[in-house]
Amino acid sequence: MQDATSAPRTSYYDYIIIGGGTAGCPLAATLSQNHNVLMLERGGSPYGNPNITNLSAFGDPLSDTSLSSPAQRFISEDGVINSRARVLGGGSCINAGFYTRA
Repeated sequence: MQDATSAPRTSYYDYIIIGGGTAGCPLAATLSQNHNVLMLERGGSPYGNPNITNLSAFGDPLSDTSLSSPAQRFISEDGVINSRARVLGGGSCINAGFYTRA
């Protein structure tokens, strides 16, 4: 994983994948076996973030509104507070594998 500021100024890719979530990561891994792939993810790495790696902090991303938070809070059409992942690995990093319909 590289910061966008540390990447080469000019690079050529066969595929560019937007979003390193539960679909983007496996797709990038599969395509990168035979192609040059760039995956862009708004969030950072989940490793070392106690709100992700510590199960007792499961609900903390819902209340963390800082720019470095692994989740972005939103309210669904029916008024339920939810969070949208912004971390490498996507929703599987912030929701312990639970499905929520927003």
